[in-house]
Amino acid sequence: LVLIMVLLFTLVLLLAFYVINFVLSIKDMGKNKISAFECGFVSVGKIQNSFSIHFFIMMLMFVIFDLEIVMFLGILVSDLSSYASFLLMIFFILGGFYMEWWYGKLVWVI
Repeated sequence: LVLIMVLLFTLVLLLAFYVINFVLSIKDMGKNKISAFECGFVSVGKIQNSFSIHFFIMMLMFVIFDLEIVMFLGILVSDLSSYASFLLMIFFILGGFYMEWWYGKLVWVI
């Protein structure tokens, strides 16, 4: 009986918070808000000049670097038998860094 009361109270509280949030929320029906593509860019005009590929490449390198740091931490706490995988991962990281440098993707010029 207590479990049913707690469940009922939780559902009532959830519904109350949902209704209060819906009533108090600000509803902006502007042109940009109801457009299909809302991300801070103006959706009318040329699409070619709205985004720089250098920012995207730097973001990808940052995400890959974060994943590499997580892998390094995993290897750091493991035993000596993972030394070969550590060297292989370092080889791939340095190879990828060399490729980015060779193709000029590390130059921050827009």
